[in-house]
Amino acid sequence: MCSGIKIKKLKKSYNSKVVLDIEEQFLEAGKIYGLVGNNGSGKTTLLKILAGVEPCDLVDDTLQGSRQVFFSLDKSKVEMVYHDHGLFNDLTVCENMFIGDEPYKKHLGLVKSIDWKEMKVECQRVLDDFGLDVNALQKVSELSYSTQKLVEIVIAMNRKPDILIIDEPLVFLDINQVGQLQVLFKEFMSEDRIILCSSHRLDEIIKMIDQVITLRDGKIVSVDEATDSLMAGMLEFSERVVHKYPKRKVPKGGPILEVTGLRTKNVKDVTFQVMEGEILGIVGLRGAYKSEIGKALFGALPSQGRVRVMNSEKRIRSTSHAVEAGICYMGNTNEGVFLDDSIVDNIVSANIPRARKLSRSAKRLVSKYYLDLLNIGYDHENQALKTISMGNKQKILLAKWFFSKSKIFIFNKPTANIDSVSKVDIYNVFVDLAESGAGLIMISNDLEEIAGMCDRVLVIEDGKVKNQIRREDLSVHQLVKEMQNW
Repeated sequence: MCSGIKIKKLKKSYNSKVVLDIEEQFLEAGKIYGLVGNNGSGKTTLLKILAGVEPCDLVDDTLQGSRQVFFSLDKSKVEMVYHDHGLFNDLTVCENMFIGDEPYKKHLGLVKSIDWKEMKVECQRVLDDFGLDVNALQKVSELSYSTQKLVEIVIAMNRKPDILIIDEPLVFLDINQVGQLQVLFKEFMSEDRIILCSSHRLDEIIKMIDQVITLRDGKIVSVDEATDSLMAGMLEFSERVVHKYPKRKVPKGGPILEVTGLRTKNVKDVTFQVMEGEILGIVGLRGAYKSEIGKALFGALPSQGRVRVMNSEKRIRSTSHAVEAGICYMGNTNEGVFLDDSIVDNIVSANIPRARKLSRSAKRLVSKYYLDLLNIGYDHENQALKTISMGNKQKILLAKWFFSKSKIFIFNKPTANIDSVSKVDIYNVFVDLAESGAGLIMISNDLEEIAGMCDRVLVIEDGKVKNQIRREDLSVHQLVKEMQNW
């Protein structure tokens, strides 16, 4: 039984930089808390410490470890669903649910064997009880990323923890799945339980939570009731602080990318051009296979069709072919970064031949140039990438492709998991890239982002181009109208 979480004298530092400094805070049982704050504010670090997977600094000789800082957690069962993917792709949903806790058949003698039938029946019962339309015997790799995230949350809930911690639960979910998660929260909650989840988007999470915890520079600056008036006030402040879409008019050149008859297993005869200086948006409902277009162009999926880059035909059969052709791809799930390697090694990783010609000190100077250019927060260039915030990871992935001298940038939901301030930094970089003559493709579920940043938009339905919307006709209303007509 959980009576609450009492945080007392919590500090955490990385390389002498303080990332958390919380004097005292109590979170009572029976409530759902939303933890909000910009990238680098300490959200994920706080959640990991509460989950017991990250130690905090000892601030008092009488305290013997991080668990005593949170004395109310000692007898509470805690489950955490991480922002990064936490399931085994090659195993079934059933195997993932019961891994390490498999039911066994009873045999005469000492031999035991897993009771696969009971495991499958119990898993399917749990999925059905939580309202997930998923087969227990499906491999995780066969599910969409958003469905995988819901399955991961249900597996954690099925373990009946007193405290459920979820890092960025809404990032990969569409609007219907957000509603589904809200139902899951209501079914799971009781007066003896706590749900604590982080988010960059208060507007998306506010209807699911009871209280908002705001974290800034490692400190809890407020704990407020989740009300519409709070939401309105924070949005008004946000609009005063930054202009969300710093789109500038950029002259267009000739075609930098020409795609003719692109086909994959699900993409059907897609043809389009991207001009120099153009930001082309690609939108579609979940299951429209819009992401497959980007991955096919980057050589990450088998494909057929013709691809011309700067009037030269290219054979794209692998990601290395794409990089050689000047095409880069940036997703939102740590694709293309090496978390255990340093910032420097990540930045130079897309152009090894060029990097080999540079000394270590020259690589550091190059890295510092891009770190300053993209306004990336870090302690030192040799810092492991896993120790920095998600938004700054995205920016380092951008720096990597800048160093590679790419001219065609494919962004797949590039700002889905970062805060509004970092989004504006990245949007400004997009416009700078366009002004330099690059061609950009933005694949996104954020219709406001697409309407605010793109020169032209392809609407994808069932792997085909359903319509094209030009800048002068582009609006969120028009995009929604296109999708409602499906």
